[in-house]
Amino acid sequence: MSVHLIKLAVGIESVDHLRERQKQRIAERKAAGDGPVLRILTRNTPRRAEELLEEDGSLYWVVKGQILVRQKIKKIEPATGHDGTPRCAIHLDRKLVRVRPRRSRPFQGWRYLEADNAPPDLPSGAGAQKEPPPGMAEELRELGLI
Repeated sequence: MSVHLIKLAVGIESVDHLRERQKQRIAERKAAGDGPVLRILTRNTPRRAEELLEEDGSLYWVVKGQILVRQKIKKIEPATGHDGTPRCAIHLDRKLVRVRPRRSRPFQGWRYLEADNAPPDLPSGAGAQKEPPPGMAEELRELGLI
C-alpha cells in the first residue's frame, strides 16, 4: 500500500492560481541557474521518504479547505534554505492531476496520507475547464455540484 503527503497551498485561491505560481517558481529557479526544477522546501525530511518514492507517492494539495489536486513526488533530497538553514527539497512532477474534492481541516507543514484515505483522481478531462471563481466554487462544492 502506498503512502502520500498532503500539504496546504497557503495563499493559493484555485488550481489555476497554483499552476501559475508553480510556473513562476520554475522560472525563478531557472533564472537562478538551477534549471527548470519544481520543488518545495520543508523544514523536516519525511521519515517514510523511501516508501514515498518506491510506491509512486504524490503530494496532495489543499486549496481553500479542499483537497483538489495532486502531483507525483519525483525526488526527495537535502537542501539549504535562502537563509542558509538546512531544509528538505521535495521535487514534484509538473503535471497537476485533479482529484475528487474533499474537505480538509487546516494543519501546519505536511502530513502523511495513506492510500486508503486519498481521494481518487477525476476522470481525464474532468478538470480541464477553468475553475469558477473561488466563492462560487466553494458554494458549488457545498451543494455537491462539483
